[in-house]
Amino acid sequence: MSQVTEAGPNSTQADHSIGGSRQLPERFVDLSAFVGEWALRTERDRFLKLHSVSLQQLRVFYDAMLPRMDEVLTYLNQWEVDTLPDDARTLFELTMTFAEIAHPLDLGWKDVDFTNAYPWHAFEFRTVSCQAG
Repeated sequence: MSQVTEAGPNSTQADHSIGGSRQLPERFVDLSAFVGEWALRTERDRFLKLHSVSLQQLRVFYDAMLPRMDEVLTYLNQWEVDTLPDDARTLFELTMTFAEIAHPLDLGWKDVDFTNAYPWHAFEFRTVSCQAG
């Protein structure tokens, strides 16, 4: 399994495993508590997560991720998305979840959805991300 540190993709680091194979790069180990619940692999999973949490639960994840986003994006930009090492892939999945579910807080909503809007459970996902592993 590839491991990455601040020095780049050819360096080694301590193992920060989460539930076996899910790990984060050493410099982001402080976000490890969020991996099991928020490092979601597909757009569908991220969408369903948004509609299964309260605004208060979302706030905890949001407040942990937002201050780190510049550093996270700089780190992830070392690779093309299809060449991410495993630990950077986990960080990428946390970042994708953040990007796809942050809008209720960014826009000052009082809930994660609008009452009487198109029913979220009626959405169908037919993207490549739905086929990912």
